[in-house]
Amino acid sequence: MGKAVKKGSEEALNQALDKLVLISPNKKTYDELTSLMFQLYCGNDFGLGNFSLSFLDKIEKRWMTGRKAAAAAKGLKLVVQNV
Repeated sequence: MGKAVKKGSEEALNQALDKLVLISPNKKTYDELTSLMFQLYCGNDFGLGNFSLSFLDKIEKRWMTGRKAAAAAKGLKLVVQNV
């Protein structure tokens, strides 16, 4: 996962938003993602129960699934071994 930053770091927020602009294909997607970020900031746990651990697991699983799909789209097979 990414490097942890201070919770109140405006610089960290600006960097994240800059990166989000670069990867968002359009304004609608950017708005959806920033809306979700705001909901998380306001404490919406999306019914995950133990939010911190469940959310981190969900992030990691989505990354692996997304990378596998990206590799498959390029005709490659991504093999991940648990250490």
